[in-house]
Amino acid sequence: MGDRITEADVGKPVVHDGERVGKVVDYENGTPFVDPNPGIAETVAAKLGVEDHGKTAFPLERDAVADVGDDEIRLRVDL
Repeated sequence: MGDRITEADVGKPVVHDGERVGKVVDYENGTPFVDPNPGIAETVAAKLGVEDHGKTAFPLERDAVADVGDDEIRLRVDL
C-alpha cells in the first residue's frame, strides 16, 4: 500500500470516509482520472484500457489520496 496511483490502478473504486464515490477510469501523463458515477460502459472501457476519460471524469490530485490499497483507493477524510 502507498499513496501513489499508477496505470495499474485503473478500474479501482475510489472511497471517501467508507463510501464509494467513484472509480479510476483513466491514467494519462501521470494523472489518474476519476468518474464520480461510472456506468457499465465506463467500467468496461477502463478495464480494456480505453484512453478517453470522457467529460464526466476529473483529475485526482495526489494530495487528496490517503492510501492506495490492493482493492481500492482511499481519499483523505478531511476533504
